[in-house]
Amino acid sequence: MLIRIMVACLLLAACSSEPEDLRVWTPEDHAHLPDNLVDRNRVPQQERPDLTVGELLWQRNCARCHGTDGRGGPQVKLNFASAAWQEGIDDARIAQLITRGNPPMMPAFGELLTPEQVGELVEHVRGMVGRGE
Repeated sequence: MLIRIMVACLLLAACSSEPEDLRVWTPEDHAHLPDNLVDRNRVPQQERPDLTVGELLWQRNCARCHGTDGRGGPQVKLNFASAAWQEGIDDARIAQLITRGNPPMMPAFGELLTPEQVGELVEHVRGMVGRGE
């Protein structure tokens, strides 16, 4: 009888834990090593010297969720290449979303990126229009 009670308690404890995918994202989830600690053999610009600052920032910070081409990823279905999306938002709002995030899914990058880098990302997002309609 005692064993049955223990097994029942274990099953209840296992079923009551929260799924991992519901946790709130933090800036640390998207942080990357400082450039001086990055393995130079794995740095994207080594393979693609034509990357702009905005593209490099996108690949490092955004592509994981939004896809490399901005058409969405497994977690985010927004399509930044859509003309409808592009027309429905201004540059200031894009910068605000990058800086402050969109809780609980998108973290704020205001403490990780400079205003100039945010501007480069806004320019990169604007350049996605028409890529995936």
